[in-house]
Amino acid sequence: MKLISPFVLLLSLGIVSSKKAEEDVPEANNLPRFNIPSGFYDQETIEVEIIKPDPNAIVYYTLDGSLPTVNSTVYETPFTLKNKSNEENVYSVVEKVSATYSYVPTKKVNKANIIRTMAKLPDGTLTNVVSGTYFVGLNKKKLYGDLPVVSLITDPENLFGYENGIYVLGKHYDEWISIPENKNKEHYQIEGNYSGKGKESERPVTMEYIPAKQNIVDFSQDLGIRIKGKATRTYNQKSFRLASREEYGKKNIKYELIPGNMRSDGKGVVSKYKTFVLRNGGNDSHFTKLRDRTLQYLIENKLFETQQSDYVIVFIDGEYWGIYSIYEEYDDHYIANNYDIDNKNVVVVKSGNNLEAGTEEDFKQHEADLKFIRKTDMSVPANYSKATEIIDMDGVCWFGAILAFIECKDGWYYGGNFSMWRAREPVSSVPKADGKLRIMTFDTEFSMGLYNNDYSKYDNDVFAELYSTTSYIPTTTGSSIILSLIKNPEFKNMFLTTLCDVQNIIFDEKDLNRLIEESSSVLLPLMKENNERFGFPREFEGMDITFTPEEHFKNEINILTTWVKNRKTVFLKQIANAFGLKPAVKITVSSNDFRKGGFSINKGYEFNGKVFNKKFNGEYFTENIVYITGKASKGRKLKSWTVKNCKVANKKKNTLGIYPKKGCKVTANFK
Repeated sequence: MKLISPFVLLLSLGIVSSKKAEEDVPEANNLPRFNIPSGFYDQETIEVEIIKPDPNAIVYYTLDGSLPTVNSTVYETPFTLKNKSNEENVYSVVEKVSATYSYVPTKKVNKANIIRTMAKLPDGTLTNVVSGTYFVGLNKKKLYGDLPVVSLITDPENLFGYENGIYVLGKHYDEWISIPENKNKEHYQIEGNYSGKGKESERPVTMEYIPAKQNIVDFSQDLGIRIKGKATRTYNQKSFRLASREEYGKKNIKYELIPGNMRSDGKGVVSKYKTFVLRNGGNDSHFTKLRDRTLQYLIENKLFETQQSDYVIVFIDGEYWGIYSIYEEYDDHYIANNYDIDNKNVVVVKSGNNLEAGTEEDFKQHEADLKFIRKTDMSVPANYSKATEIIDMDGVCWFGAILAFIECKDGWYYGGNFSMWRAREPVSSVPKADGKLRIMTFDTEFSMGLYNNDYSKYDNDVFAELYSTTSYIPTTTGSSIILSLIKNPEFKNMFLTTLCDVQNIIFDEKDLNRLIEESSSVLLPLMKENNERFGFPREFEGMDITFTPEEHFKNEINILTTWVKNRKTVFLKQIANAFGLKPAVKITVSSNDFRKGGFSINKGYEFNGKVFNKKFNGEYFTENIVYITGKASKGRKLKSWTVKNCKVANKKKNTLGIYPKKGCKVTANFK
């Protein structure tokens, strides 16, 4: 039997404690509370009453998201709340949130009623603040389907204030732009209040979460909020990083924020978070919003970290703020919560040079380890052997191959988005806590045809750039690691085979289209409202736009799928040219009876557990061995292999190694 926690009972009574006042009064009985919980109410009006914690208490409230004080309005009679959506926009029309995106909505956005209240007890003690979000006359199912809804409640000055508001250009921009050399900076380099990082740029916020198929708030907590991202800080829709801290009330978030988010060690669902991200879609925010999420689910694997996520609708101080994705955030607590490793034993370095978790000594060791891999001759077996003790070679190989295929413009090869983690002291009970550096994937959307221009063409050649004598690409951390490792024959062969596997297996057209369709069916009905709030991409300003937001979305999906399809026509040719290989040839692998057994290709099973239960066609280089492993059904056995137009390299147990030739066909025979 599952017991209802006291916190859930408090939620059902409409008690959501917010920012601490002058003196902490943790007992729920000493808090003011609402007679009905936060949520969606599909009726014209509702009556909300604030119940005093003491008959002689004085209750104060605000309706604009600001914190109530003893100078706020005194509560006397219940509120009759109605649909606020026809009222004038307030926060969504704040200007100067971007220097280059001038759009503000002309239509009135959907709105919720926000109530924040506190009480002064008879002894003069001020209680914590209690917050409520009431969507009146709005049907959640009709508006947002089965998506969760997140309400963020904070003093408007925290986001929009000139001096300290973290969402706006503000004072920082005025000071920054007064410096002459800043006047000609690119749009993504423009600084404002939103550029601030670290704890000093964090503001208090109350988050209320309404799950996918519910109308009532199921989780609420006081958190800290910051702006998240690089170039997207300059957008009108910005991403957020939210963190739990004891100073806000609770050390961790003990709630399944991302339904079905399995721990990386496979031991159940992640039910505790220290931080998480509300992401606008990154570079893809004005196009499809699904690139990164789709890719990360497509490449979900056993070797390196990928982020789980869920689409949500966000409201800020009661005003519609668009479609976001709620993501896991990479830090030491992420590793701790996914592997049961003490977070103080975790080192995380972002983009090769930013220490996210650990000590200065850890960072020095990290730099020394990468320097060894990048600068030492890996053709020497002893050096490569030592490198395999420093970094997870399988993970680097697969990650490098995937990022080459999608041509991620701010990723591994281009000096951008990736992280590495390791356990400082190995933990014998956790296989991945062996001290090796391991990859963490994030922000992959600047890829696969985004922006649909020459910079993102499907036939752009990553490998030509890798070997360029005039480009900066060969000097980046990711590129120089690959360039060094492929001097070793073992890694080179593994990398070349994996590049083929990425095209043939990972980017299987049916798998990709299925994931895109799953997201598209959710997002397409929501694009009109999101577009009315934030407009078309900055690149479209000044254009005579004759298409609808829905048509724009569908066109961008077509650009994505067409790019991947076309990429497959050139990718292996580029590899062959770069490495002096003969053209790849097609191989066909099948089973004599798929009811009796299937097969895996190369290290695909180790990567993502994929077993083929239907005929497989793929292209591979004749110089490299392709390994096929028979996977018998329960009660069955692999009997033999039938091989045509292939040269058998070796056999070991249920694995066959072949050198492909034109017309190569292999059949696994089961009994």
